[in-house]
Amino acid sequence: MGIGSITKTVVAATTMKLVDEGILTLEDTIEDWLTLDLENVDNSITIMQLLSHFTGLDGYFQSELWDIVEADKFTPIPAIQVANFIGEPTNEKGVTHEYSNSNYLILGLIIKAATNKTVGEVMREKFWGPLALSNIYFGANELIPEPIASPWRDNDGDGTLEDIKSDYGPAFHSIFYCAADVFSTASDLSMWAQHLYNGNAISESSKNKMTTSYFDIPHPTFIGYGLGARQNSYQGHIMWGHTGGMRGYGSHMFYDPDTKVSIAILNNQSRSAEGPTLRHELIDELLTIVFESL
Repeated sequence: MGIGSITKTVVAATTMKLVDEGILTLEDTIEDWLTLDLENVDNSITIMQLLSHFTGLDGYFQSELWDIVEADKFTPIPAIQVANFIGEPTNEKGVTHEYSNSNYLILGLIIKAATNKTVGEVMREKFWGPLALSNIYFGANELIPEPIASPWRDNDGDGTLEDIKSDYGPAFHSIFYCAADVFSTASDLSMWAQHLYNGNAISESSKNKMTTSYFDIPHPTFIGYGLGARQNSYQGHIMWGHTGGMRGYGSHMFYDPDTKVSIAILNNQSRSAEGPTLRHELIDELLTIVFESL
């Protein structure tokens, strides 16, 4: 299934792996790696600011972009062209944390520029191969093998979910890109959380940076954000990971540093009021059982 914005944990880890290898630094700016002539993008934004959503960049999923995709689902749109749809800034960089898919779109462009490889190639080289995670794919750059769970979505708002699997052509994958286009099984996704937060996928220094909350968020469960990682509270445990949602899919993945428990839940529906609530309640109920048994 599509894991939606949990993809950001992978993109952040890929970025930090390149930092570990001395290819990137968190102080590098967009203009150090890219030549972007976009009025809505401040080229002095740093990689650290992109990772932590501290840029003020507006999201790129504008209606005009969707019009192009819906008109031709079989033609991918290059990421550099997708960046043209980044809206007017909501703030100057460094003012406040504002979640935006545009940050991770640009991180994908930087990863490609720094390695001369596709993002999918770098993910497979750094993680999926060495970690023996055989059921994770980056749809924008790789063919996702069957079986793929059919995505369901209420496209017309009539209250009935529809199978939209036929919509998932190259255009969809190209625009979800580094914001949301990793596909996985729940078991491999839970193991990814173990490798990322409890293993050696990246250095201890990078793990510490990823799992430091740079912002306090006034929410009962979603309480902070690190680098490509949400800080959530479940059953009194502070856990790290992410949630995700994309057309036809929803997801949760979290890891508890105290008990070393990781959990992932995927479902193949979106645009229904019950989806996010159901995932949250299932996570909470399952973790209640798990934590009580430890």
